[in-house]
Amino acid sequence: MTDRTFARLKPDKLDELAEDSYERRRGADLARAFADDRRPARRPVFLLAAGAIAAGAAVAATGVLVTPPPAAPPASTPAARQVPSGDPGASPATRIDARAFLLAAADTALRERPTSGAYWYVRQRTTSPTGYWPKEFWDGVSKLQRQEQAEIDRTGAEDDELIAINEKYNKKLADLRERVYPDGPPFKAYVVESEERWRPKKAGGTHRTRRTDREVVFPTPEDEAAWRKEGSPKLLQERPENVDDTLPRPLSIENMDITMQNVGDLPRSKKALAARLKAQFKRLPEDGKEFDLYLWQTTVDLMTAPTTPGTRAAIFRILADQPGIRSDGEVKDAAGRAGVGLEVDSDDGYEFRLVVDEDTAKLLEYSVAERGEDTTKVTFEESGWTGELGERPQG
Repeated sequence: MTDRTFARLKPDKLDELAEDSYERRRGADLARAFADDRRPARRPVFLLAAGAIAAGAAVAATGVLVTPPPAAPPASTPAARQVPSGDPGASPATRIDARAFLLAAADTALRERPTSGAYWYVRQRTTSPTGYWPKEFWDGVSKLQRQEQAEIDRTGAEDDELIAINEKYNKKLADLRERVYPDGPPFKAYVVESEERWRPKKAGGTHRTRRTDREVVFPTPEDEAAWRKEGSPKLLQERPENVDDTLPRPLSIENMDITMQNVGDLPRSKKALAARLKAQFKRLPEDGKEFDLYLWQTTVDLMTAPTTPGTRAAIFRILADQPGIRSDGEVKDAAGRAGVGLEVDSDDGYEFRLVVDEDTAKLLEYSVAERGEDTTKVTFEESGWTGELGERPQG
C-alpha cells in the first residue's frame, strides 16, 4: 500500500524527486488513467509514494480536513466510554472501546448538516521525518528511476502490470536505503509545513495548492549538533509555493474511480458502501493485499472528502465490524485538540492511527509509521466549501 512505502522513505528530497517525476509524467499518466471510466489505470507510484501525502499527489490519503461543526453540535456519547479498554491500569475516563466509539461516531456523522460550494478547501499541517543522505544514495535513486521508466516504456505496462513494476522498484529503493545507512542516519530532523488546497467541484476547473511556513525542526540539541558535524547539509528543498493546474484528480491511488465530481454520490448505507469498496479492493494488485489496511486508508479518503453524512456514517459502521482496531482513549493531536485515538497494525510492522473528534466525528489527524521508527503526521486544521478560488470558508 502507498502509505507503507511512504513511511519508509524518510528524506525530504524524495518529495522533490516525486514531484518532479509527477510533473513530467502526470499529464500522460492521468490521461491514460481516465481513458476508461470502468477500469482506470493508475499512474506510477515509485518514488511518488513519498510525495503522496506530503505533496498531495493524486489527492491521496491526506485529502481533506476538519469541517466546521454543525449549527447545533450533537451531544457527546458517554456510553462509548463505559466499556473497559482491556488495560487494567487505565482510568475510567480514558477507557474507550473502539467498536462502541465507531458506532457512536456514525450516529454523530448523520447529524451533520450537508453543505455545498464551488471549491472544496483544505488546510493541513504535515510533520514528516527528513535527513541527510550522501551522493551515493541519490545516484542510486536516479539509477532506479531510469530503470523503472525504461521498463515501463519497454513493456507498455498499464493497470496491474504497472503497479507490479512500481512495487518492484519500491523494494529496490528500500534495499538501497538499508545499504547506505544500515545503522540508521546520524541525526533526526523533521520538515514541518502548511498546505492549502482548493479542488473544484466541476470537472475541468482549476486546482490550486499553496504551501507556506516550511521549516526544519530538530527533536533534540544533540540531533542539531550531529547535523552541524555533518557540515550542516541542506534539509529543506525548494518547492513552488503556488501551483495551479486543471488536470483531473482522483481521490487516491487506491480509489482512482472516485473524484470530486462523484464522491458525493457514493452509497449511504453500510451494505451498499461495503459492496462498492470490496469490489474496488478486488481490482487492486494481489501483492500485499490486505482489506483491513485498504479500508483504513479509504476511511481517511472518505472522512476527509466532501462525502455525504450518510456515506461517512456508513464507513464508520464498516470499520466497527473490522477486527484488530483498538482505541488508546483520549489523546491530543499536534494542534492540541482533544480526540479519540484509533489504531490498527499491519502484518509487516506498520501502525496506522487516526484521531477523531468525539463531538463532531471529524478527522483531526492521521499518521503512519513503521513500528520503532519515526511517525509522519498530518494534522487537519480546516476544510469546507467556498465560492471562489483562493478564498477560505466562511463561518
